[in-house]
Amino acid sequence: MNFKKVMAGTLAATMIVGSSMMAFAADQTGSASGTGTSVGHVDKEVLTVTLPTNTDNVFNYWVDPERVIDMAGSLADGTAVTENADGVYFKQSDNTYASSSSDVEFEGKNSVAVDVSVTAAVTAVSEDTDIVLVADEEALTDATTPALLMKLTVGSETKVITPEGATAKAKLDGMPDNFEVKVEGGAYKYSAKTDAAGWAKTAVKLSGKTNSMDVPSSMTAPQIDLTWTISKHEDFTDATAHGNWSGGKLWLAKDASTGFSTTGITVEVSDGGTTYVVLASDKYEINSTGWVSTTWNNIVAGIGSEPTGTVYVRVTDGATRYVFEN
Repeated sequence: MNFKKVMAGTLAATMIVGSSMMAFAADQTGSASGTGTSVGHVDKEVLTVTLPTNTDNVFNYWVDPERVIDMAGSLADGTAVTENADGVYFKQSDNTYASSSSDVEFEGKNSVAVDVSVTAAVTAVSEDTDIVLVADEEALTDATTPALLMKLTVGSETKVITPEGATAKAKLDGMPDNFEVKVEGGAYKYSAKTDAAGWAKTAVKLSGKTNSMDVPSSMTAPQIDLTWTISKHEDFTDATAHGNWSGGKLWLAKDASTGFSTTGITVEVSDGGTTYVVLASDKYEINSTGWVSTTWNNIVAGIGSEPTGTVYVRVTDGATRYVFEN
C-alpha cells in the first residue's frame, strides 16, 4: 500500500517537472511570402464597323437635262427605265432605276460610339464640258445652262456636293451589352458575345436632280469618289475663332485676349468649309500665350492647291472647335 502511494507521488512530481520543462523551451519562428500577378489592361473600346464590300456600279449615274431617257423609256442600250421627274438615274439592286442610289450599309460591331464619316470628292472628266454642279435648289432653278444638284446622305445628314466636294457623317451608338470578357489562349479578351444582336446601322447614298435644258453633244458628267472613315465619336462645340493678319501671318486665338492650349491642339484648313485637311505640325506655330500662326503658303499647301472658295481655318482645343473664315 505504501509503495503505491510513493509511486503515485513520484509520477505526479514527474508530470509537474515535465510541464515546467515545456514552458521554458526556446521560442520558434517562421516566414512566408506571396508573389503578385498583374492581370493587366483589357481594352474595352471596340470601334469595329462592318464596311460595305460590294459597291460596284452603285454610284454610277446618268444625267439627262433634255429628258431623252424619259421620252425613249430606256437607256441607249435598250434597258427599260421608268421615268422620273429629276432627270438623274441610278441603277438599283433590283435592276430598276431611280434618282437616288441604293443604300450602302454600315453595321456597327462597336462597344463605344463611333462616327461613320463619308467624303465625296469630285473629279472633273473635263472642266470645259462637265455639267455644272450647283449648291442648292435656287441655283438649279436659276441656271441658264445645264446644271446638276447632287447630294450626299449619310444616316440623317445630307450635304450638297459642290466642286469642292462634301462630307457627311452619322453616329453609330456603342453596344457594350453585346460584349463580355473571355479567357482565350491564357489571356483576357474583350469580345462580342456569340448571341450578340441589335447592332446599330447606317447607310450612305447619292441623289441627284438636273434642270430641264438642251445640252451640247459634248457634255460630260463629273466623277464622284466616296471615301469612308470610322473614328471614335467625339462631341464638339463649334465657336468662332478670333483672327487677324499681321506680318504676313494669320494669327488665331479663342478671342482677342485668350489663346489656345499650348499642347494637344489640331489645326485644319478647308477650301469652302466642307472638307477639312489637318495641317502638319511644321505648317503652323503656337507661341507661349497660345496664339496660333500660319502663313498663306502653308494654308495653300495644306489644301493642296490654290483655293477657289472661302478659306476656313479650324483649331480644335479640347471639346471646342474654333473656326476662322478668311
